[in-house]
Amino acid sequence: MPIDYHIRDACPADAPFLAKCILAGMHFADFEDQLNDEVSDIFRNLVICEGREDTLYTYRQTRVAEVDGKLAGALLSYPGAFYKELKVKTFCEFLPDLFAKFGNDEPETDPGEYYLDSLAVHPDFRHMGIGRALLEDGIQIGLSKGFKQIALVADARMPHLICIYESMGFEPADHRHAFGTEFLRMIYTVK
Repeated sequence: MPIDYHIRDACPADAPFLAKCILAGMHFADFEDQLNDEVSDIFRNLVICEGREDTLYTYRQTRVAEVDGKLAGALLSYPGAFYKELKVKTFCEFLPDLFAKFGNDEPETDPGEYYLDSLAVHPDFRHMGIGRALLEDGIQIGLSKGFKQIALVADARMPHLICIYESMGFEPADHRHAFGTEFLRMIYTVK
């Protein structure tokens, strides 16, 4: 049965939901997981980041899907050229423990591409096409900004995600190691 959803720009009031999406994207906690002290601190700092305009994780670069007025999923996206500078600023200011642990990770994206970062869908709304719709929306935003390559990373241990991305036109590019996880970087190229 088709589900009726609406995709819109995120706003500062969405920050707590967006922070949960980032935690899910980093594999630190799914939406309903109990947060230990360390992850609770990360969550609080991510809420602050999401409410600001000058961080890597910001509502300004995020689109959300709603179902019957409830937040169902989100996708953060931005030009790859923004990644390095904003990662250092965001992690040094808000997530210093993570920066100490993961600050030397390989970059998830490269300049010259549009990056789809931290896609997450709340468990109540999974398997309904919302993730795919958010990805399609992100691709269109990147294309409308003139990018010829759209990139994302998929956890290399999740072949079902890789298959979904391939079905949408993404092709494997290389492996990147970030946040203690081996990711397959995948590229959608305009031909």
